[in-house]
Amino acid sequence: MRLAWYGRLSTKDKQDPTLSFPSQRAECVRKVSELAGRIVCDFTDQETGRRDDREAWSELIAEARDRETRRFDAVVIYSTSRLARDLFHALAFERELDRAGVQVYYAIAAGDQTSPEGRLTRHLFQALDQFEVEKLSREVRRGQTENTRQGYRNGGRAPYGYRLKRVMHPDPRRARAGDHKSLLEPEPKEAPVIAEIFERYLAGSGFKELANHLNRPGGPPSPKHVDSRRNTAGKWSKTTIRAILENPVYTGRLYWNRLDFRQTKIREGPLIRRPEEEWIQAERRHEAIVSDDMFQRVQEQLVKRPKIEGSRRRSPQRRSYALRGIVHCATGHNPLRMHGKERKGITYYACCYRIAYGDKAAQALGHGKWQYVREDILIPAIDSFFATNIFGPQRIHHLRAQHADLGPEIATEDTQEHEQLRERIADVQRRIELQIRAIEAGVEPTLVTARIEALKHEQHDLERALATSERSSASRPHADLDTTCEILDRLPLLDDEFTDADPELRRQVLDAFNFSLEIDRNKPEIRMSALISSALKADNLQDLVANGSIAGAGFEPATFGL
Repeated sequence: MRLAWYGRLSTKDKQDPTLSFPSQRAECVRKVSELAGRIVCDFTDQETGRRDDREAWSELIAEARDRETRRFDAVVIYSTSRLARDLFHALAFERELDRAGVQVYYAIAAGDQTSPEGRLTRHLFQALDQFEVEKLSREVRRGQTENTRQGYRNGGRAPYGYRLKRVMHPDPRRARAGDHKSLLEPEPKEAPVIAEIFERYLAGSGFKELANHLNRPGGPPSPKHVDSRRNTAGKWSKTTIRAILENPVYTGRLYWNRLDFRQTKIREGPLIRRPEEEWIQAERRHEAIVSDDMFQRVQEQLVKRPKIEGSRRRSPQRRSYALRGIVHCATGHNPLRMHGKERKGITYYACCYRIAYGDKAAQALGHGKWQYVREDILIPAIDSFFATNIFGPQRIHHLRAQHADLGPEIATEDTQEHEQLRERIADVQRRIELQIRAIEAGVEPTLVTARIEALKHEQHDLERALATSERSSASRPHADLDTTCEILDRLPLLDDEFTDADPELRRQVLDAFNFSLEIDRNKPEIRMSALISSALKADNLQDLVANGSIAGAGFEPATFGL
């Protein structure tokens, strides 16, 4: 019997992947020997067991569905907890494999699923897996709630205007182990900026006027975004200013559980503000930057004044734009989607950076007050890109030339980014080890749970960023240029047909190739890129569109002067 091995290690675990995965697999090999089978392929994930969209598991399921080409007849996993920490997901996964004719075996304590008693045993273990996660979550929240009530931070960085003040832990045992807790105290350079923002807003300044003032030459640095890929230009935005004005922390009141980041972290939804009754407030206050009265008057003004410009559409959209969601501005800042406009029969796309960050921030980046590009200029450039690089007779030649020119440069940039992320992960791991040493020194484990959990969340986010970056690097053509050329060569020569195609069909092709376009006026240049799938088997353009989204092997971006 041919078996696929699936291993999973949560990024929140302090286990070493170089030890955990081999040990899981070794136990599975022993189980497979009892079944008189052999492991023919491996699938591994470093992801929480509560998620159902893990990359390697999704690949395993996709292969299992193809009965003719799949390499395995069954799947072996170390334990039920390695498959999932959610009972519903575990049952759904097993049922999906069962429908595909693939059986699941566990190396330890999961019961024999060929009998009702065995299936009951397995389901009990799966329920216990979910119970353990939910129990741990409850205990962590209990510790974090009490930690907040005592006036301490639960981890993370201090809000702009404050800094973390480390104090000895109130428990003598933990204090002897060198453990600390964190309080908030005003940051001398940032606290006056917070006070000025509140004062100017009450004096009548709007978000954009405040952004312009703060982004003046020699003005104060803006808060660093939690996502390093955001606000790379380091400018104050209207949304940042509004978030500061709405944050009660500046009155000396410490809250926890005010915001729900769960959907944002997995990029499945927005940041959510929880109902006020769910907030946890500290019983003691830290030093305030603004008074309660000033904060309350600001909240009243936030309700009375008009909403942020662009926060809601004033009238239904009258038309759809051919390049909607595709065109991005990268003139001095991280790429931002440009929105379509029409005036006097001319369609163009405008950048909203000035609207969000103000005139001075835009001018400082060489962006100018207005930044737009006409659609009738972009369309011929896009046609030329596809005619030359995808549907034209010289496409293989151009691909190899671009790979030779840009491959080393991209590889160097990727290496530097990966190294920085690894250094940050190593620092977080070092801090986790300090907490573990405190436990080994005799500190009660439940007392350090909150701090360790916060550090593991940070480590989880960094490891996901590193994995995403590495996958992005691996998908580029320098990883497998010959295969990409073979895929590209399968496409028909359709340069003229693409140019003359119906607008709706053209848009479907752009979406199928995951086409994107970035404009940088400072260089000046237009940068375009497309993705080509290793599964591409279309014989003509109609089949190409009918087959749906095409993504996979990378096609190196081409650059054109404006």
